[in-house]
Amino acid sequence: MKMNFAKLKPLVRALIEQGLILFPSILIIRFFDLFLFEKEVFTTNGELLRIFAIILYKELVFLVLYLITVGLLLGLIKLASKPIYWFSTVLSSTFMVFLYLSTSQYYHTSYLLLDHVILFFTLDEILEIASTETGQVTGQFFWYYFSPILLLVLSFVFHKKISGFVFNSKIPKAIFATALIVLGVNFMTKNAFLTEKQKIIVTSKPKHIISSVINHWNEQNDLINLDKKEFFTTVNEFRDFMGWENSANQVDYPFNRKLRKNENHLETYFNEFDKAPNVVMVFCEGLSSTFSGPEAVLESMTPNLDKLYSKSLYWPNTISNTDRTHGVFANALASLPHGKVRGMLNLKSTFPQHLSIPKILVSNGYHSSFSYGGWGYFDNFEPFLKKNYVENIWDKDYLVEQGIYKVKDNGTAFTWGIQDNEMVDLYFELKGTNAKTPFFDIFLNLSLHSPFDIPQEEKYKAIAKERMKNVKDGETLYENYKEVIAAVIYQDEALGSFMEEYEKRPEYENTIFVFVGDHNVNTLPLRSELDSHYVPLAIFSPKLKQAKKFKDIVAHTDIPHSITTLLAPYLNVKEIPEQTSWIGNGLSTNNTLSADQPKFIGRFNGDIIGLIYADTLLMNDQLYKISGPLNITEIKGKERKKYFDHQLRNYKIMNQYVVDNLKLLLPADTLEYPNAKGDFFFPEYD
Repeated sequence: MKMNFAKLKPLVRALIEQGLILFPSILIIRFFDLFLFEKEVFTTNGELLRIFAIILYKELVFLVLYLITVGLLLGLIKLASKPIYWFSTVLSSTFMVFLYLSTSQYYHTSYLLLDHVILFFTLDEILEIASTETGQVTGQFFWYYFSPILLLVLSFVFHKKISGFVFNSKIPKAIFATALIVLGVNFMTKNAFLTEKQKIIVTSKPKHIISSVINHWNEQNDLINLDKKEFFTTVNEFRDFMGWENSANQVDYPFNRKLRKNENHLETYFNEFDKAPNVVMVFCEGLSSTFSGPEAVLESMTPNLDKLYSKSLYWPNTISNTDRTHGVFANALASLPHGKVRGMLNLKSTFPQHLSIPKILVSNGYHSSFSYGGWGYFDNFEPFLKKNYVENIWDKDYLVEQGIYKVKDNGTAFTWGIQDNEMVDLYFELKGTNAKTPFFDIFLNLSLHSPFDIPQEEKYKAIAKERMKNVKDGETLYENYKEVIAAVIYQDEALGSFMEEYEKRPEYENTIFVFVGDHNVNTLPLRSELDSHYVPLAIFSPKLKQAKKFKDIVAHTDIPHSITTLLAPYLNVKEIPEQTSWIGNGLSTNNTLSADQPKFIGRFNGDIIGLIYADTLLMNDQLYKISGPLNITEIKGKERKKYFDHQLRNYKIMNQYVVDNLKLLLPADTLEYPNAKGDFFFPEYD
């Protein structure tokens, strides 16, 4: 036994040595994360220290996992060659420190955990994103990078002294003491209540990305390894769950079903239009029902939009099917499934033939436009809209090239583009005054997006500070999120001006306005991840008979059916197809807090993580009951969870099948409404 221990001793020493080299850098990074960069409000110092203890425990767990995998391999190398061991240890330790730094900085600048989506970015794309959406290493992140790198260098320089101090002490006692500490922290954290934000704060970012990559590979293998019988069963179960009747084409086209144009819940709320009504869809960047509307959890910060809601058909409990802006294009215009990593608009393959609102309207004589103060090709907005017959793309590039807008010198600061109030003015300038034919316009604002670049920032901060005085915990909220709240107020003011200008125009009386949040800005406090998808939807027209608020849980994917069937009586140039592949059945008006049809929820990275049906939510492998305003409470029930898990898996299989095999729209309808030319753009940076 002594001889065996003697053989293992160098290996154990190598593992401890590597841990001592890495841990100081990890410790300082996580210290910066919590005490300097984190904006979460902690009620007491005790709570803050408890969170830090949980962080340390989780990082120790990850460090142990690293040591018994990579560290063990390095230890074996040391037995054969010390020079190669030290060279490899320097490389692996440096890589680990930069993995910690990059994943943590990504979180601080995007408010998301980096995961397997990294597999689908090139290195150049990652560097490009880092240069635009993150702080400069020489600026706010200088000490964040410098300190752990310095500690890593010092750990290597003085590793003999540090190791000697540890090894010459009574190792068994040290190990025992460490075990007690770890077990003690585990006891503290085992049943600790954490908010959704705190769960993200304590997550080991490197462990998360590695686990995500492994889980992604495993799930992909699971979804594609289906035999024919299991696939047929999956199709039938999925369609039953969605409430769709059988279709002769359902095996090859699982989403195919009849488009029931007479099942429109909205027409009873409208007076008849004299002619085909115009449609203006406003996609509101970052707008959420958590801070907009009469039931806003954080109190409403949007008086202009609140005024609009009060005279509209209003669904405060709307779900954005994804957590990125590109999702609102795919879902609110075409009711498409989630697609693959980075969503439908970022498919690096042939785009499936599909039906959409703009295809139908433009084919029936509507003129169309898309107005956006940023780069139209971002996340392939422009190519997708071109495929869907949108004629005029009025983005920043177009406006600059035509001499309509002159780019302002903003120094080195990054900005997404033309600010909202300027873009409102430019939109009306481009439209002119003569609308001889009906039009379908899409307007996307951008100021409520990090880095929250708005004009007269101090003015809007002052307004924000004053408004927050009458809000519970408003002063603390203001101090931690003043830039975001100021941007919310600025956006609301710009959108208010948008409607005020339209009221002066002759086409106003014959126009339907659709305002919808694309996703939650995510930089204000969240109760749960569901809040990231919690957005308002308002449909307004001077032709409305009455305003009404609906409690129903609806989704972006429900919009195309309702808008199309509402307009159907006025469309007589080209017949609307009898069949569709839309996921949504339309906006329900039952006025009960329930989803009368399943709503599927996904992330930017391609993960489909959630499902809402009736008053039940499955999200991140946990079951919840929904109450108003979209509060969620964890519930138990193995059979019900098993049922929801199974239905979510069925949807994932259907989603992957229709995208991989281009099986959305039937061939006959594809001939009538084919995708127009629009080459998707995947940049290669020099």
